[in-house]
Amino acid sequence: MGNERADQLAKDALQHGPPYSLSMLPKPHIKGLLRKRMLEEWPTSWKNGDTGTKIYNIMPSVSLRPTNWIREDVIFFSQHGPFSAYLKRFHLSDSDYCSCGGIGTALHYATECIYTASWHMRKPAPYFE
Repeated sequence: MGNERADQLAKDALQHGPPYSLSMLPKPHIKGLLRKRMLEEWPTSWKNGDTGTKIYNIMPSVSLRPTNWIREDVIFFSQHGPFSAYLKRFHLSDSDYCSCGGIGTALHYATECIYTASWHMRKPAPYFE
C-alpha cells in the first residue's frame, strides 16, 4: 500500500509539479510532520517486527514521553546487559552458559541460578516468557 501511494504522488508531481517545496516550510513544521509519521508507523513496525518483542509485551504502546524506568530495569527487560547469552551474541564471550550450567539470560539469573538465589523472584507463567 505504501509503494502504491508513493507511485501516485510521484506521478502527480510529474504532471502537476510538487504541491509545495519542503525547503520553504519551517523546520519545526517539517520535524512535526516527521514525528507524526514516525509515531503512526512505529507501532505497526514494532508489532510485526522480529526484534524488541519482550519490551513490546511490557509496553505495547509507543510514546515520546520519558518513562521512569531505572537503568537496572532497562537492562533486565531488554536483556542488553552483562548476561552470558547477550555477551555470546556479540562474540564477547565464548559461551552463553552461566557458571551453574543454565543459559545465562536475565530471567535465568533472576529466577533459577543457584549463584543469585538471594535475589530471586518468582518465575513468570510460561506465556509471559
